[in-house]
Amino acid sequence: MKEITCKQTRATREQLVFDSDLNDKGTFFGGTTLSLLDENAGLAAFKFTNVKFATANYDHMNFWNPITTQDSIKIVSYVTGANNRAIEVFTKISAIDLKTQASKIAFSSFCTLVTLKQYGDVKFPTLVPESEEERYLVAGYADRLNARKANFSNEKELLGHLTD
Repeated sequence: MKEITCKQTRATREQLVFDSDLNDKGTFFGGTTLSLLDENAGLAAFKFTNVKFATANYDHMNFWNPITTQDSIKIVSYVTGANNRAIEVFTKISAIDLKTQASKIAFSSFCTLVTLKQYGDVKFPTLVPESEEERYLVAGYADRLNARKANFSNEKELLGHLTD
């Protein structure tokens, strides 16, 4: 089985923050955050496997610190687990103060992307974590996967009670 490191799946993006990126409270708009998360997580998943996929779920989304026009942002995404057709990608966004270069974690999330059914079960490469952060996140994958499965059945029940 082919091996790939978390670092080899890493997708990184940096950008300035402009007034047009802000919400009415003067901080980075959450919808923009999710759009950037989806793009960057998708690139990490493409580095992991070369089949098409779709975003299925975001979880453990945390807005830790505000981002303003006094910051630039750095978005880092990498694969932290895969099973059957699902790929889990971790993303963190750091806010970097433009004057001091001080960095703080502003946002983190896990994203699940699912390969399209036409590809069936995909033979994913073996994921190899190297850094302490990667080892910690990869080690927790099975627990997060089990929690997602349990939550999914609850969500399907909720969906059955919703009206359009």
